[in-house]
Amino acid sequence: MSEKKFCFSPEKLMPLVKDGGYCYATDEITVGGRPVGYMYREPPMDDGDSGWRFYAGDESDAYVDDEANHGEFDLNTIANCDQDTLLMLDAPVGAAFARNPQSGEFEPTESPVEPDECLHPDYPIVEGYHALSDVWHVTLPAKFNRTIEEDALVLWRPDMSLYFVAWNNDHQDPMEERLALLKSDLNPDAFDPQEELSDEKQTFSYRLMEDGVNMLYGFVVTERGHLQVAISFEDEAALDTVRATFASIG
Repeated sequence: MSEKKFCFSPEKLMPLVKDGGYCYATDEITVGGRPVGYMYREPPMDDGDSGWRFYAGDESDAYVDDEANHGEFDLNTIANCDQDTLLMLDAPVGAAFARNPQSGEFEPTESPVEPDECLHPDYPIVEGYHALSDVWHVTLPAKFNRTIEEDALVLWRPDMSLYFVAWNNDHQDPMEERLALLKSDLNPDAFDPQEELSDEKQTFSYRLMEDGVNMLYGFVVTERGHLQVAISFEDEAALDTVRATFASIG
């Protein structure tokens, strides 16, 4: 078998990615010199693996299944082969991008990686009925990593993230007054407001689009205090699940 003739010269590679680890790319890119048309990030196989996999985008299953048609490269090498990939390299495990044939730009696309595979094994994984604290709980629709970021409790998975900040009712103010105060500073771009009132709790939520990301913000107010909630989600089709998750908080 003849030795592959790569389209790049190792001595001419620029230091575009520092300590990025290794990745896999097909010969269509590294030998044929074609631009990357599809890229995704899967859970790393070891500490040196970036998780990134690169394709021209039209390779057949048979081509990809043949190990002779792809190889292991430093991530910096592929970044040199196609610098358009640089903006995506910080995306998390589970991310996938395809090049739009009209615009030439990379756009998010469906990933072959199952969301549960993207959960980090070094953080607690929680699911179902979950106690947020001694007084607050939520019912989760799937498995999530649990962590703390600054003052917020965060439950994360690739397609949905939940952020919680709890506040006490130190002055024993009525629920109605506290909810009205919370609603008084509403973002002018907010849309789709929803309110639910009962003797046990009062909730208010609204939606925003932030940098192309769906966000649901809300407050859950009880006699003891209130919970400030933010939920980001990738797919509009998940809205019913997001609303049910918000409604389960108590």
